Amino acid sequence: MRERTAEAWAREEFGGATLGDVRRVRRLVGMAAGAARRPSGTVSSVFERRQAREGAYDFLESEHVPAEAITEQLCRSTASRARGEPFIYVAIDGSSLTLPDGLETKGFGPVGTRSIPARGLMVLNALGVRSDGTPLGLIDQVYWSRETTLPLTKQQAIDRNSQRPFAEKEPANFVRSAERAIARLREVGVRTWVVIDREGDNRDILSALAKANCVFTIRANYDRYLAPPGGKLRKQLAAQKPLGTYVVHVGRTGRRPAREATLELRAKRVELLFRSRPGKPTETLTLTAVSVTERGAAKDALSWTLYTNAPVRTEKDGLWIVEAYRTRWRVEEFHRTWKRGECNIEDSQLRSVEAVAKWATIMAAVATRIERLKYSARHKPDEPATLVLTTTEIDVLLHDQRRRAPKGARFRRKPVESVTIAEATQWIALMGGWIGEANGPPGSITLARGLERLGLLAHGVALARELNER
Repeated sequence: MRERTAEAWAREEFGGATLGDVRRVRRLVGMAAGAARRPSGTVSSVFERRQAREGAYDFLESEHVPAEAITEQLCRSTASRARGEPFIYVAIDGSSLTLPDGLETKGFGPVGTRSIPARGLMVLNALGVRSDGTPLGLIDQVYWSRETTLPLTKQQAIDRNSQRPFAEKEPANFVRSAERAIARLREVGVRTWVVIDREGDNRDILSALAKANCVFTIRANYDRYLAPPGGKLRKQLAAQKPLGTYVVHVGRTGRRPAREATLELRAKRVELLFRSRPGKPTETLTLTAVSVTERGAAKDALSWTLYTNAPVRTEKDGLWIVEAYRTRWRVEEFHRTWKRGECNIEDSQLRSVEAVAKWATIMAAVATRIERLKYSARHKPDEPATLVLTTTEIDVLLHDQRRRAPKGARFRRKPVESVTIAEATQWIALMGGWIGEANGPPGSITLARGLERLGLLAHGVALARELNER
């Protein structure tokens, strides 16, 4: 049975890193294991012992440890987990890390909006997701610091950007990230299905992905013109006979109550028209547009228009495209856990862009580990917990359950091998302060807290066993 302690997980994620010295790799693995046991955005909260804390700071500030090497190893570990799959969804999404920099001496750039100025780093994450929806981990990641915002009007900014080559613009990172993900997955014999939200509705991104060796699903942001005989995209789609209808549950959002929504699915092969602009002639691009619209909803109706280069001839084909697009929520959930969940990477007090990038990458691995456990508990509840936890960790959970049993109640201990992922996840959540099903399934923050405590207890048990064996 394969052990998956925090140390074993850290070796799997980062043990193959190319850092020029085995001691640096050992330090990286130790830092990742520590972060997995005690997730936090600040180094001082993860490492309580002075020697470990100073070693972590030295590693993060070292010019001999490039952040790119840590990212590369993390992405290759994800690709290795994908081996044997026919294809992997790669959900790409951008975000920003708002970081403390009151004196503006750390090399961070502007993030957010002009009305609410802040400083930090921009980041683009590409999350590998198995066809069943399970998040595997990051397959690409890139950070950058924006230049100081110039005092331009909106029209001046548009005119300036129209003159810049695409390679110098931020959307080009979507293409480069997709290309790196495709290359890494191709090395392990796996095809790539790229998924991007509205940011991907860009002439250059669409054209580049159409030429790349991948399938893609991108949500339309504009009601684009079509090549002659012309017309607008959404009007042409609405005129199509539905491929089928299906019902989905829509959860409560704000004041909008939960409901069952009936959706109509349509598809049409179209030729998008890209008009001429400075440095670029008029062009067309042929692809398939898929629309999903909610029937009979006057307000807040669900409505998606998706682009794909995959053939869509039947209702089943169309549903594949919709399911592909839904995987983008995995990367949004990852961002919540990484940035504002228990990982809290935006709390980092590190003093340079390079140090933040290294620490954020380590914490990104921890965040995807939490998300994998949460997803497995909700969607594969009956699988054995030994797929994600060690026998020691499960043994600790069983002892904790016996301790929680009402006084005088007879506690029947289960064999370690019979514990399911759903049971183990609930027990971990109870360790993290979860109060039960009345508040819904446990979330990322509760699970992270429980994993922290479980990791410390399991580590203590493992040390005690080692002492007894001497």
